[in-house]
Amino acid sequence: MTLKCSLVLLLGLVIAVTGKLNVPKIQALKQQTTVLSEQNPKNAPGCFSVYIPRLDSISTQYELEITKCNKAFEEQIAVEDSYFSHHRSQLDRNGVDSCRAIIDCSSIVGYVEAFECFAKMGAEQSKSMLTLSANALQVAAELKESYQLFETKQTICLNNAEAKYVKDTTHEYEQLNSRLVYYSSYYPLYFYYQKTYSRLVYYSNNYY
Repeated sequence: MTLKCSLVLLLGLVIAVTGKLNVPKIQALKQQTTVLSEQNPKNAPGCFSVYIPRLDSISTQYELEITKCNKAFEEQIAVEDSYFSHHRSQLDRNGVDSCRAIIDCSSIVGYVEAFECFAKMGAEQSKSMLTLSANALQVAAELKESYQLFETKQTICLNNAEAKYVKDTTHEYEQLNSRLVYYSSYYPLYFYYQKTYSRLVYYSNNYY
């Protein structure tokens, strides 16, 4: 595998492990990394070998935090639903009982008696239905408030995880790019002085 091919693969790996969020600052740093690594292909792999594991660790930790936030939200919802399940069951029974009381009137043979039954049960069960409606609205409001609280907690958790990911990833990219800049500026001078020194040694040994 050629050096250029290896460099391309390493660049792809760096981008892959930090591709969780489309953050402009991180995208700009990625582009800078690409440019600097192309300018210094000999030393870039060495830098990547240090920073790819760090970036991968940050990315993995971010995924774990996201999973943790979502799992906590789902568990809170499940607990709240379980707590309110008896309210739902009770409202369901009340609704079925009210409907059954009216439906039972249809089994009466006599028309007058049947109409009187419908009139009586309709009046009685309408009160029950109003009570059921009021209770259902109250429970729904309480449950909705709990859901909103859990969603707020989830959003805060996700935002904190994202902020840490962006901060840590930005820091590592800045360190990586600083290292690449250092090698890009240092090594040309190093090799220049090495060549100059070799020439001086050569001339001193052969002409002096």
